[in-house]
Amino acid sequence: MIGEISLNLSPFALVLAATVVFVAAFVRGYAGFGFSALFMVGLLPVIPAAQLVPLSIALEILASCSQAPRILPDVNRRFLAVLLFASLMGAPIGVFMLSYFSEWTLRFIVYGVIFTSTLFLLLSRPRPLNITNPSLFVAGLISGVVNGATALSGLVLALFFTSSTVSSKTIRATMIAYLFFTDIITGGFLLADNRYDAQTVWRVIVAIPFLLAGIWLGSRQFIKTPSDSFKTLVMWLLLGFGAAGIFQLL
Repeated sequence: MIGEISLNLSPFALVLAATVVFVAAFVRGYAGFGFSALFMVGLLPVIPAAQLVPLSIALEILASCSQAPRILPDVNRRFLAVLLFASLMGAPIGVFMLSYFSEWTLRFIVYGVIFTSTLFLLLSRPRPLNITNPSLFVAGLISGVVNGATALSGLVLALFFTSSTVSSKTIRATMIAYLFFTDIITGGFLLADNRYDAQTVWRVIVAIPFLLAGIWLGSRQFIKTPSDSFKTLVMWLLLGFGAAGIFQLL
């Protein structure tokens, strides 16, 4: 009854939502990204996208805050600064592209590129990239464009970092920090647009225990995973996200 009145969800949707939040949080705790992708794919059948987006952003911010004390020492501040600067330049381009292409088309392209690029990396095992300021800027710019058009920048950065020589701790920590700042910006726009009504706030509150439990277990699993194994597992996650995203759009 509480779920039906305060959250406007049926018992089935409530159980599904709790499960999806926990699984997505586990992946976020482990890999440092992927929460929104899993959250959207898992709950779109029962909750409209317009309600999921502000909920997802709020939970992403809470996830980053819960992880902050453990990841701050591993954040590469130079990487983060360049990525954020370039991303802010690229975001308006992505928004502008929505005037000429539908969001469906842009999402299909992004998922397709992620899927094919990750498959290529898994099969060919090319020499890892050395991170330079120009490559960081290009990655941030592309990430910003993708974020402005489809909000899938986390997948782009994960692909970039896992194909590099950067350690797993730095990848995960920098991704979490990057997503925190971009989510704060996006959340501010959503708040200004009155997207956080009482129902959304209640949903966030109820989701917190499942979110924190998933983050905690995922973080524990990350500690046990060697760097090379981590990168391979992240590539398999990206492959799965790409395939699931394409399937969802068809």
